[in-house]
Amino acid sequence: MNLEFLKEISKAHLLVAGEVGIDEYLWGDCRRISPEAPVPVVEVESQTFKLGLSANVAQNLVSLGAKTTLLSVKGADTDGIKLSEMLRDAGISQVDFIEDSSRPTLRKVRVLAQKQHVVRVDYERSHPLDPKLAKGFVERICDLLPKVDGLIVQDYGKGIWNPDTMAFIQHAKTHKKPVFVDPSRISPLELYQGMTLSTPNIVEAETLCRIPAGKSRSVGKDDATLLKMAKHILETTQSEHSIITCGEWGMVSVSRGENHLNRIPTFAREVYDVTGAGDTVIAVLSLMHVLGYSISQCMQVANAAAGIVVGRIGASCVTPEELRSELERLIKVGLI
Repeated sequence: MNLEFLKEISKAHLLVAGEVGIDEYLWGDCRRISPEAPVPVVEVESQTFKLGLSANVAQNLVSLGAKTTLLSVKGADTDGIKLSEMLRDAGISQVDFIEDSSRPTLRKVRVLAQKQHVVRVDYERSHPLDPKLAKGFVERICDLLPKVDGLIVQDYGKGIWNPDTMAFIQHAKTHKKPVFVDPSRISPLELYQGMTLSTPNIVEAETLCRIPAGKSRSVGKDDATLLKMAKHILETTQSEHSIITCGEWGMVSVSRGENHLNRIPTFAREVYDVTGAGDTVIAVLSLMHVLGYSISQCMQVANAAAGIVVGRIGASCVTPEELRSELERLIKVGLI
């Protein structure tokens, strides 16, 4: 694989739209059980904050050197102010918010003891955007589309995306702008009709394709079932490519007009935390796609980037230097 694409990244400009939030981590130690209830008592030693959801996708793009615009919704609260400050500090300067006083700014609080996840507390409200806000959201996407190379839709099922807010897709087609979707398993596949490609994980793909839950472990290496699911997604959404991420089994794809599965194996060496891995995958896939690379090349680079971030605790980003080093290693050992 030619690594010249790393020099082209700065030419790309992507719009990321979807829910954003703050990932808060409380790190501590656990030495006893609470006398009030049979739960562990975590003595907090430190606290860290990271950008989550769509903001992590934007941060991945910025970290790699791509021009990035972020469009989202936040609450009229102190967390919304903090989120704006965090985005600025992360170098994500092109940010456009729709303020919604009916919901709090999303915040996920994770409590960890001895690096083990103990509990997560979510501050959120999941309901559809008010029609007036939804109209403003779509209008802003349509205004931004001509200025970017493509759009990443992040759907976390919190109420932003519905038939009204997805109405921009026809506008994207008119301007020949690709639309990349990280879907929610609680949204119907038909919602994403007209997109370029999607990146559900196995569990999401099963739900979207109405396959009984609980078979994900075996499905990851079942090419026949994966092919059936990928083709169903492809045909239902009328997209160009259907990609399913399969955890330890890598990722697979089917493109329009094909009847075979393309599988890229996983490149991860050690897995500590899969939080945010999907964000890295869609960020890198979309970036490679707008730079003109084949879907196989897009998947190889995205898988290599994901293999780096799952070796860390919490949502993380990849730098061009880290990606180059990992790709050179994979080329050397003959994995790509």
